[in-house]
Amino acid sequence: MFTLPFNIEPSSVKIRLKDPIFSIGSCFSDNIGERLKHHKFDVLANPLGIIYNPYSIFKNLKLILTEGIDPENFIKNRGVYFHWDTHSTISGTELEDFKKLLNDRSLLAQKSLINAEWLIITLGTTYVYKYKETGKIVANCHKVPQSEFEKITMASSEIVGDYLETMDLLRSINPKIKTILTVSPVRHIRDGLVANNLSKSTLLQAVDQIVRRDGKSSYFPAYEIMIDVLRDYRFYKDDMIHPSEQAVGYIWNRFIEGHMDDKAKAFIEEWQRILKSLSHRPFHPSSPDHQKFLKSTINKLKSLEAVVDVNKELEQIKSQLN
Repeated sequence: MFTLPFNIEPSSVKIRLKDPIFSIGSCFSDNIGERLKHHKFDVLANPLGIIYNPYSIFKNLKLILTEGIDPENFIKNRGVYFHWDTHSTISGTELEDFKKLLNDRSLLAQKSLINAEWLIITLGTTYVYKYKETGKIVANCHKVPQSEFEKITMASSEIVGDYLETMDLLRSINPKIKTILTVSPVRHIRDGLVANNLSKSTLLQAVDQIVRRDGKSSYFPAYEIMIDVLRDYRFYKDDMIHPSEQAVGYIWNRFIEGHMDDKAKAFIEEWQRILKSLSHRPFHPSSPDHQKFLKSTINKLKSLEAVVDVNKELEQIKSQLN
């Protein structure tokens, strides 16, 4: 045995294939979001980019639901426009175009949140940065010198309070939504390993309090799986910080086990077989055997047409027919 056994208590309420999902937070929320999307789930992940700290996550959720992105929080740095509440990957060289981009993404996020059955939140760090010039906490420093910010540590009570306030607002609009909380297994080494561990422990304490107080929330232990089960650097990318594809795949499978209903699990299993067929690259595309294989794959896809949209995949296969 080369891993520590870890029994994860299954969620009492399961995700169905057709359930709309909204995912927000640290880069791990992107990983899970992409896996869900890849398996035909209705998911919107980080429409405003990756966000690491709880304050900015909850602030953005509240802004999305109410007045939208703060119009006074734009900055220009090195000829590029950014917004203090979003990730640096969302930026633009023309201010009006950038404003339109953010507005469009905010409206898309609002529509998704209002209709979502599930909200997945991945918390990354308790450390937040206050821009000294405005006194506002930012989601990303956008390469502005660190001397222009004040570093603040959030307490678990602040995180719990922000979460409950945000969910009160969200559930006044969308009472059916349920929350899955995770703590990102990615280390924030810029703060140092000791500070990172203190930060993660505060996040874990906050999440524990939230789950105890909010009956519509649950915790998925992505952090514990990465740190305590996959205890080897072969499960990390070359930076030794981010989980490798193999690790993300393992955590994804544990997520399926505990949070998906039986129909969703059966579909994922079938879809993985189809994805394998779609990625097949034959030596002789025109051979009778491969053409037969293509027609068989088309039949499998057509059997799923009533369940998910497979038009893209059907076009891909049909283009290879003689």
